[in-house]
Amino acid sequence: MSIALHPDHMTAAERLDEIAEILATGAMRLMARKSTRLSADAGDCSVDFTGHQSVHGSDRNCRRPRK
Repeated sequence: MSIALHPDHMTAAERLDEIAEILATGAMRLMARKSTRLSADAGDCSVDFTGHQSVHGSDRNCRRPRK
């Protein structure tokens, strides 16, 4: 982050860099908020499942009986 300057004392490239930095920071904050909501809804991981669940289809003919 650069030292705050009055825009009149900045070049066009410096002003553009400052705008890009502000927009990037806002986008990262927005994505972090969305990620937090998704994590809260689905637990720690959106692909979380117990050890007894299959990650494949529910074709029961292919499963072997448990011992």
